[in-house]
Amino acid sequence: MLRICYAEEKDRDFIRWTGNLLRSFLDDGRVGIVRARDRPDLMLASIWRPHRFPAGVPVALVSNENWLVYPPHFRLRRYKAVIGVCPPPHYYWGDGPAGPLPFILYPYEAVHFDQPIETLYAQREARLRAPKTGFCCFVVSNTVGGMAQRRLEVFQRINAWQHVDSAGAQLNNTGFRAPRGVQFLDWIAKYKFMICLENSDAAGYVTEKALQASLAGTVPIYDGCGLTQFNRDAIVDASAPGFLDELKALDADAAEYQRRQHLDLYLRRPSLLDFETRFAALLLS
Repeated sequence: MLRICYAEEKDRDFIRWTGNLLRSFLDDGRVGIVRARDRPDLMLASIWRPHRFPAGVPVALVSNENWLVYPPHFRLRRYKAVIGVCPPPHYYWGDGPAGPLPFILYPYEAVHFDQPIETLYAQREARLRAPKTGFCCFVVSNTVGGMAQRRLEVFQRINAWQHVDSAGAQLNNTGFRAPRGVQFLDWIAKYKFMICLENSDAAGYVTEKALQASLAGTVPIYDGCGLTQFNRDAIVDASAPGFLDELKALDADAAEYQRRQHLDLYLRRPSLLDFETRFAALLLS
């Protein structure tokens, strides 16, 4: 069994979703979570803050962010493995031993939620039937990233035509914050559309934003790298010059809205199989 500890043992959110990432290994006993004082075989560290490198304990860095927005605090060659949603730029690796770079790609959208993604897909049918009592929602709480201003502008354009409920920290007009976890999907399910642009654009950088809307039975208004992975009919492409005209037409056509609402977001659904194969080969051998 590979004994893993966390660099930040009080970061409950990071521990939660990395637990989802490692779920199959935890379930079959190939991985166990221990405290840093219990002589672990490996430490997991997040991209968000500096951390220590304990003597004799290799460290794996895990990022669910765009590397250009949240760069690493240390050269990546210091790590036993680097786990991310998109490949880091080569200049972050620095000098080190020759050989293949220990990078493992994974789909963050498959582990973000409080329940397995397969369960959420099974629940999607019920959420598709939820009455659409609202037009559109928007939940954004930070302004970090090269597309952060763009998504605020998309909100303002749509809201100037028809009211959009904003329930995040940015441009909040509801007087409350949207719930978290699976309850968030039930809240989204009340709306026909959701504005869910990525905060930045980088090759391979796709997060949970559009999938949240789709799992809730709501049509995403999206821009980002996911445009290369998504069924274009399942979204409203906010990068298109005439996206507002498309949105107006879709809002007015109940039959076409229902057809597109039911489409699967992904051309190929996210899977942890490739990640699990690479993780096992690199760290469990």
